[in-house]
Amino acid sequence: MDFAQNLKTMRAVRGLSQTELAEMAMTSRVFISHLETGKMLPSSDLKKRLREALNWTELEDEAFAILGRGPA
Repeated sequence: MDFAQNLKTMRAVRGLSQTELAEMAMTSRVFISHLETGKMLPSSDLKKRLREALNWTELEDEAFAILGRGPA
């Protein structure tokens, strides 16, 4: 899984709309949409705000990295 897929999944798991996440991360809904489709990548500052808004843990990062590897 890449950042775009992880972001969309984490937002959905948290039960947030793109608009709600955008407000929490101080960005626009359109930009969240671009991030989730992989059209754009976040700055390190925005990535930090997104992680804080989603309460995204390092453990979840590791789980997504493992899942993204697919079959061995």
